[in-house]
Amino acid sequence: MLVRRSSKILLAVGVLFIALAALVRFVLVPTLSKLPGDLDVNPVYEGTGTLLNAKALQAGDIANVIVSNAPVRIDRHIYVSSTDGDTAIAHDDIVLEAAGLSVPSNHTYAIDRKTIDAANGDTGKGIEPHSGMTIALPLLPNPSASYHYYDSATGTTVPMTYLNSGAVSGRDILNYSVEAKGILRDPAIAGALPPALPKSLVGSLAPLLPAAVQHSLGGALGQLPDPVPFTYTADTHINLAADRTLGSSIDAKLNQQIIANVNVGGQLVPVMPVLSIDTSLNKQSISDAVASAKSQTMQLNLISVVAPVVLVLGVLALLMAIFRRHPRAITRPPAQRENPSVR
Repeated sequence: MLVRRSSKILLAVGVLFIALAALVRFVLVPTLSKLPGDLDVNPVYEGTGTLLNAKALQAGDIANVIVSNAPVRIDRHIYVSSTDGDTAIAHDDIVLEAAGLSVPSNHTYAIDRKTIDAANGDTGKGIEPHSGMTIALPLLPNPSASYHYYDSATGTTVPMTYLNSGAVSGRDILNYSVEAKGILRDPAIAGALPPALPKSLVGSLAPLLPAAVQHSLGGALGQLPDPVPFTYTADTHINLAADRTLGSSIDAKLNQQIIANVNVGGQLVPVMPVLSIDTSLNKQSISDAVASAKSQTMQLNLISVVAPVVLVLGVLALLMAIFRRHPRAITRPPAQRENPSVR
């Protein structure tokens, strides 16, 4: 009875361990191998910038129209609000602050949690159509892969150029560069800029402009309508250090120019940059990104070890249960036959 009871216990333990291994392998590992549903980070960029002083412009204070070397801070709130299978609704809420100017620009994306690219299918109202990476790279990014980046300022998708590998605060990283140029299509940023200026004011700005621009603009100023309408373009350069395991951003630099242009004879002539920033992630954001990457990597490593160990223990318990339930018969040696010659 004791043998049968112990074999039943071992059988139950074996089945439990194998079920636990299956749970880890087919539930926990896939969950940790894609964009987390509880993602919520607040990276901050800091640096300097040159920007248009709207108050001085409206007052006709030409000498103070341009603010140079102003402190710039960009707060990003990146989070996932909901998930549905492999689709996540991710938000990238951005606030740029410089010289008393505060410009919010919020973006909502439907992201494939595995590829981190745009999710397929109808994703609902308020979702910004896009293609390419927005908030991170996929898990275990491949340096040989052709990744693309969605630039929210221009609404275009551009290649991500792999540069090299390296390390930041003990984390192995892959360095990428991104360049995007085009018509400014972000409604939040465009809405903070004057759509047009009186012709007299544009003429007053001419002495502040480069000689080549003064030449192009000077001859055409009389032909332009009053007020003079502007077309804004964006020129963005990003250097990104992505975690080699998780694909998350560990460090980044953002340089961006918003340029006011006028249409002269069907050609856009750049008048002046109304916003030019040179920023990078601050130390605290880098430290937070490194700590988060270490924690998530530790969980992945632990899970990858636990699953096979538990599976092996489960199989061993089953084998022991079978052995105890059906022990091998102990064979006795055959009795020696009596030698008939010996009497």
